[in-house]
Amino acid sequence: MNTITVNSLNNLLKQEADIQLIDVREKDEFIVDGIDKAKNIPLSELDQHLDQFDQESEYIIICRSGNRSGMACEYLTSKGIHTTNVQGGMIEWNRL
Repeated sequence: MNTITVNSLNNLLKQEADIQLIDVREKDEFIVDGIDKAKNIPLSELDQHLDQFDQESEYIIICRSGNRSGMACEYLTSKGIHTTNVQGGMIEWNRL
């Protein structure tokens, strides 16, 4: 599984406007402290949104700690979608 640190993600977000960042936390979690450029698709609803993923694109997946995003990466990868998991998730992001 591909991974990225929150520092590297932060640098990417500053440099590129076209990052495909998916937050797989539940909606109430995302509302509290979501990253502006992130799209919220809860892990529990991921299978219902597969048509929103382009197999030619790369998606960076984040959650609270990295566990749910890891599961999302495994699932999406099994469907032929390119993913990268954010190490430490929002816990680490909020320490920046």
